[in-house]
Amino acid sequence: MLTDFYFHTLTDMIYKETGIVFDGRKRYFVENRVREHMEELGINSLKEYIYRLKTDRSVLKEFISKITVNETYFYREYYHLKALAYLVQKEKLGFPIRVLSIPCSTGEEPYSIAIVLSEVLENPSNFEVVGVDIDVNAVKKAKEGVYGKRSVSKLPKEYLMRYFEQVGEELWKVKESLRRKVRFYEGNILDRMFIRSLGKFQYVFCKNLLIYFDDRARVQAINNLYDVTVEGGYLFLGHAESISRVSSLFEPVKVEGTIVYRKVKEEEDEW
Repeated sequence: MLTDFYFHTLTDMIYKETGIVFDGRKRYFVENRVREHMEELGINSLKEYIYRLKTDRSVLKEFISKITVNETYFYREYYHLKALAYLVQKEKLGFPIRVLSIPCSTGEEPYSIAIVLSEVLENPSNFEVVGVDIDVNAVKKAKEGVYGKRSVSKLPKEYLMRYFEQVGEELWKVKESLRRKVRFYEGNILDRMFIRSLGKFQYVFCKNLLIYFDDRARVQAINNLYDVTVEGGYLFLGHAESISRVSSLFEPVKVEGTIVYRKVKEEEDEW
């Protein structure tokens, strides 16, 4: 379906918009998403489709939503949540505790973090979780807070009953008391001004995103996360990710049997 010209045109647009690299191995995936989107728009010409992507921001956002992956569920990679629970009880990084989840996908990770903090903090109201994703549709679903049986299958039953209400045969909605602790934004990790506008965080979750970046975008993302992490704060990455090769801004430390990254203290200028 896609000639080399159109494939490279589309993947260049994706890269400029998101920092995500799609090489030839993802060609079939991109073709399927383009075909699906064109059918929805009633467009038969690739030339016209590219024109719409370049001139209509809403159409471009729809396309980005289709090519970003949102496979997630509550309590995914539980060992990171266990490490977070340990750190918030042992480290004195100030209050209120603020946690950033980027990308937050459809909200399962930010709400999981909020559940953990609600359980382990003496004052469970003294925290805030911020979720950010470039996918406008994912953010919309996260704000709605309604999930199917598969999404909540890993949650302990007592937490499911405590923090959710059943709204259908196999649908569960996050209770308002927990939803108030989590805010969601559409945004790009590579947008430095936007990331800085979110404020400072003691803990940052950025899992399974950097593996889709090239080194240039990866360094830019890490620099932006460094800017919004408090002194001595922590960065959580996916189990297959490491930043040691491209940046020395965070140092690996072992917490509760897993590796997380602590912000390296900024060096003071010498006179």
